[in-house]
Amino acid sequence: MKMKVVIAAASAALLAGPGLSAQPDAEPLMVRIAELEIDPAQLDAYKAILAEEQEASVRSEPGVLMLHSVAIADNPAQIRLLEVYASRSAYETHIKAPHFIKYKTSTEKMVKSLRLVETQPILLCAKSAGREGGPVICM
Repeated sequence: MKMKVVIAAASAALLAGPGLSAQPDAEPLMVRIAELEIDPAQLDAYKAILAEEQEASVRSEPGVLMLHSVAIADNPAQIRLLEVYASRSAYETHIKAPHFIKYKTSTEKMVKSLRLVETQPILLCAKSAGREGGPVICM
């Protein structure tokens, strides 16, 4: 149920968001991939803290449109995050949020490496509320 709420919130944000180039004066989306290596002995604790931070960010920050986290199948200590923000200023606001600061300080000794990959979004699509046959939202 919690996942459906997060997907619905992200879909609503995508609909309300500025799009890739909706307005000439609007800031472009900021899309980034974070590549993390986590200490395997602390992986479960890390994932719990990450889940709490992701949910809080998407729920409470209008500029955080989407945060997805996955583990590499044959190496679960390798985590990848897909981050989508309404703009660079939304990202700057995000990294000052109390829940993000708590995440960073709580996981500081768990993260063995972090690489941030800046991207140029081409097309981002999602189904509304994650439902089969639901409206598809692309930006």
